[in-house]
Amino acid sequence: MTDTKGKRRILSLMILVAAVWIGGCQGSNETVEGVPMGTSTEEVTEYEFLKEEELEWKDNSLDDWQAVINLPLKEVKADGETAGGTIKYFSGAGGAVRFKTHLLGNYKKSWSGASGTNDSGEDFSVEIKVDQERVGMQIDLLGPVSGEKAYVAVKCARDNMEKITGLWLYRLDEGFEKTWEAYAGFPMEEQPTDVAGDAEGNVHLTYYDFELRTYQYVILSSEGKLVFEASGNFSAGLREFAQGRVAVCEVLANGTSQRLLEADVSQGSLSEMGSLDYLALYAETGMREMMIFFVTPVTERELAWCGMDGLYLCNAEGKENRMAYRWANHGILVQEVRDVYAAEDGTITVIYKDADGMNVLILKPTRDKTEIKTITLAVSPHHREAYEDAAAYFNKKYPAYNIEIKDDYDETSLLTQLGAGGGPVLIDTALTGFEELEKLWQPLDGFLEESGLEDELIPETMEFGKIDGKTYGIVTNFFIRTLVVTDESLSDWDYDTFIKRAEGFEGSILTYEYGQENSDNRSFFFSMLSNGLEDNAWLDAEKDVTIFGTSEFERVLRVSEKAKR
Repeated sequence: MTDTKGKRRILSLMILVAAVWIGGCQGSNETVEGVPMGTSTEEVTEYEFLKEEELEWKDNSLDDWQAVINLPLKEVKADGETAGGTIKYFSGAGGAVRFKTHLLGNYKKSWSGASGTNDSGEDFSVEIKVDQERVGMQIDLLGPVSGEKAYVAVKCARDNMEKITGLWLYRLDEGFEKTWEAYAGFPMEEQPTDVAGDAEGNVHLTYYDFELRTYQYVILSSEGKLVFEASGNFSAGLREFAQGRVAVCEVLANGTSQRLLEADVSQGSLSEMGSLDYLALYAETGMREMMIFFVTPVTERELAWCGMDGLYLCNAEGKENRMAYRWANHGILVQEVRDVYAAEDGTITVIYKDADGMNVLILKPTRDKTEIKTITLAVSPHHREAYEDAAAYFNKKYPAYNIEIKDDYDETSLLTQLGAGGGPVLIDTALTGFEELEKLWQPLDGFLEESGLEDELIPETMEFGKIDGKTYGIVTNFFIRTLVVTDESLSDWDYDTFIKRAEGFEGSILTYEYGQENSDNRSFFFSMLSNGLEDNAWLDAEKDVTIFGTSEFERVLRVSEKAKR
């Protein structure tokens, strides 16, 4: 059976292309690549800008920072590699790095490598060897040297019982070649969780101390001598920033605050550089979700942090927040941020994860802002998230245009604007209705063919977006529910038949993809009885009343008890 309720709901979700390319519902003289809309020419059509081969990616200049590089972060997998091993992502003066210990079953064949994208946007991949005589994996952890195109590495020395008895420290140059090494007799139960180097040649480490049940932060000299040690919840790791300095990030006990601390080796103390409180940021910035991915120092008095909406800058107290780069403006759908590095010249490197994997984003201050064509999309708040994904993909593919999503419209004001020739050019018809407003919509004739989308869409679903044979909208999703029965004589069914058949069974009568779980399937049963406002087991559409509290509803409840595993 097709889901009538689904049909109606999907119909209301249509994106009606009130044609950004002709300037809205009533049209305009807006140009695309310098060609007035409606101009008849063999060389250029109104949808010419959709041809990908003619596009050269350049980030738009909507924000105070602009991307000069936005590329997938190179990943290397070894043939025969087993699960496990250490993976660490970090950025620095040389770009973005993915460190990986490749475990191949045989220890002598295992190896440690670094891959990534340098500050020029070029991919690299290298196996790290600090001892030409040694075979197998040679280091356990890699990290950046603050402010330099260099790295520090750690190898745990272990006894016959696999207990860590000390650490080998290495400094590597830009090409990952060893420049010096040192040994530190420093026992610990687990290997370090983070490592970084500073301008003085020191190696900064964090690790978990099981006896103290907290993290330790230590600084070792280039000779392997312990010069600083502190305890705290340093699970967020180390931060490198300007002039070769390193800070450590502490997560406070309330779970919603972080602070950055810098060590004074001569005094043996930690001083606070800045702090962030998630609740305060949420209230001040109005961000979508109270989630902070990453915080790092930019200068002594300025911090950078990443949330669901974008990259922000603020003062050391976590106030005076300003958006530096909004993800959605540039077609980025961030699931997680793994690292942020802020250089002295204002360059900011971000390693982020999206649906396709890990990426490196290198931002520089925007020098000249150019005009961006803005396309306003009116959506219902309930559907905003789905449209944000689509808008982000569009913004990334066509950076000269930007889709601005607004969900603060009400039906009356929206229809008034549209009737007067204004308002948004793209509309979620959940706000307005569809068939009865045909005069407001621009047909999609020609667009689907020239954009290459026609062959990607299901022809049957396209019928939902038509009025009198003309296509005005595209459904955002579609599904069919199917009831499978064992009675071959039953060629059709209605709710009364369905319930009668269900009453004749003891135990489970329904199953679905999670049927192996010992769970209550009544919600699935109920959904089978909801098939649109005019076709369901809960509402008498003619009398406009529900059946709750009636004997019919009690009958449904009794039958639903059988819809269990």
